[in-house]
Amino acid sequence: MQILVTDATGTVGRLVARQLIAAGHTVSGIAEHPHACLDAGVDFACAPLSDPILQALADEADAVIHLAPVDAAAPGSAGIEGVAHVTHAAARAGARLLFVSQAAGPPELYQPAEDLVATSWGPSLVIRIAPPVGRQLDWMVCRTVATLLRTKVSEQPMRLLHLDDLARFLVFASDTDRTGVVDLATPDTVNVITAWRLLRSVSPRSRLHRIPSWPQLIPSMDINATQDDWMFEFGWKAVEAATDTARGLVGRRPGPAGATSHGREMPLPVEVFPQSAPTDELDSAAPEGMEGEFDDRIDPRFPVFSATGLDEALPGPLTPITLDVQLSGLRTASRATSQVLALGGIVGDEWGSRAIAVFGHRPYVGVSANVVAAAQLPGWDETALVQDALVDQPQVGDVLPFGQPRLAEGPLGSVAKAIVAARSLALLRHLKADTRAYRAAAQAEHADPTQLGLLSEAALGVRVRLLRDRIHQGWILTALWLIDNGVTAAALEATGAGSRVSGVGMIVQSGRIAAETTELAAALRNDPPLRALAAEGNLASIRALSPHTAGLLDTAIARIGHRGPGEGELASPAFGDNPAMLLMTAAEAAGAPAEPAPPAGLTGRLAANARGSRELAHDTTIRFSHELRMTLRELGSRWLAADLIDVVDDVYYLTCDELVTMPADARLRIKRRRAERERLQAHRPPEVIDHCWAPVDASAALPRA
Repeated sequence: MQILVTDATGTVGRLVARQLIAAGHTVSGIAEHPHACLDAGVDFACAPLSDPILQALADEADAVIHLAPVDAAAPGSAGIEGVAHVTHAAARAGARLLFVSQAAGPPELYQPAEDLVATSWGPSLVIRIAPPVGRQLDWMVCRTVATLLRTKVSEQPMRLLHLDDLARFLVFASDTDRTGVVDLATPDTVNVITAWRLLRSVSPRSRLHRIPSWPQLIPSMDINATQDDWMFEFGWKAVEAATDTARGLVGRRPGPAGATSHGREMPLPVEVFPQSAPTDELDSAAPEGMEGEFDDRIDPRFPVFSATGLDEALPGPLTPITLDVQLSGLRTASRATSQVLALGGIVGDEWGSRAIAVFGHRPYVGVSANVVAAAQLPGWDETALVQDALVDQPQVGDVLPFGQPRLAEGPLGSVAKAIVAARSLALLRHLKADTRAYRAAAQAEHADPTQLGLLSEAALGVRVRLLRDRIHQGWILTALWLIDNGVTAAALEATGAGSRVSGVGMIVQSGRIAAETTELAAALRNDPPLRALAAEGNLASIRALSPHTAGLLDTAIARIGHRGPGEGELASPAFGDNPAMLLMTAAEAAGAPAEPAPPAGLTGRLAANARGSRELAHDTTIRFSHELRMTLRELGSRWLAADLIDVVDDVYYLTCDELVTMPADARLRIKRRRAERERLQAHRPPEVIDHCWAPVDASAALPRA
């Protein structure tokens, strides 16, 4: 279907547009202002609703979703006049109109708008929503928060509506031809005092004086139609929705137009920055007919990319869900570090878009962009970056074509590094507390297979999206610790205790597995026959011959069962799935010389603390990745039982948004993407790409040393 969304660049508009596209619809949008996070697949018109282009867009649409606020105090408001323009355009086009109204809003404002829609010439559906909540803190959610924190606390039950469920219902309703009025609210309730306590713990009431209140915090709503007639399944219960709102408030301050970051705590990212759309300025790096669905394109000014350093954690070709979650997370982390770099211009655009890029379902470090950034970041080593990335690649020329952007050098460059170092220290002063809070969140939000089995399919879908956001938060923390490691290395350079950073590719590198298997590797090193059994993965014999060694293995599994080879790939098994893999890893470590002890003294402790904090952030990110892996397995088993997919692993060939709203052509998408990945397993891109790439026959390629 062709669907037009008004206020497409608002928080809900962007969320709905992305879900509609994932569901297989063609989406057009209109709003007065653009937004960088609007999905590139939206045919967007930047214009007011009074513009004649509204009618042209409506004429092409099968349905119109009107999200532009009626309230004049809300951002993107089109007022009652906007409702009139949209109802007229939809009626003339014969398009079905879906209008979202606020049940908690002032009746004198929303009742005329509902009447205008209901009495229009065309088919229409009025969706009256309960007070909106969720971690996507737009103006509506901020108004709910302010109203709750101002209200007199009581045991009175109230219904809420998470924005995730609003977006899901709009996609669900778009696929029907139903008209009339429906009230949308959670089927269960939460006590006002419970919601108040959850929000009050993270949002002081004194800062909410500028935010208007809903006149009716607990409006009268009839939810029987939603449950009995529509059979819509909610992903969020009322208490969980209030908890998620509190989760989003951490690090953010509510305001009349939506929440903003306050800088004292790291906020949870709640939106994915879309992949850059192909333009005439960007070149396809792939041979004719081999460009992948998820491939980036190359800016000729930044032509060199390398897969070195990323293969161990993210072995390509990656599955679509891994590309969608992990690579978008690494891009999110790159944009977070740009606040420290303050690059700006084309260099900033390149760093934010392709510091880590995708070619042939494989991740590549943008060597050209990293060289530019390393020149400004203290403790980052340009020479080591190029040497590591371009090892055994003498044919690669200058990583930046002649005359292309380079940052300041010489004395000016030293001043720039000093400024970046000062900005880094200011930005990173809360990083340790943020990392501890992130670790605590991983423990609090853990769900074992039994708990996952009790969740509804809709709840699993919204959990997928939450875990994606948590993973993105972890990559941001890890990237900021990488900057901190560089600052520490620069400070300890004279002592030789600090190890310099060789580019953003180090973000996925970890020594945690080696550290946690030190005792196990030592036991195997001292017993060659036992080590030979371990190298074969013969776990049964190890348990029979050496209970002590088996106990060391079990202890390591308890600590790092969520880790494993290729751990960034969500389709990969973890050590907890197959402990024999960890046994073989320890046997391999036992065959290598023991690592030298770290330098003693204050400088050694400082360097170790910096590395340890980054390891904690990285390990927690992988822990959340494993939570997502387990959620995907549960969802896949449900869909297989319902004959929606052919095998459980098919879930890895859908994106996060497609898992929330399964497209009608899911089987075709899965088949096409699986075939593309299998092709890239046989004919993969090379380790280094310079402007373009030719496929390498994987069967003939020698393994890397």
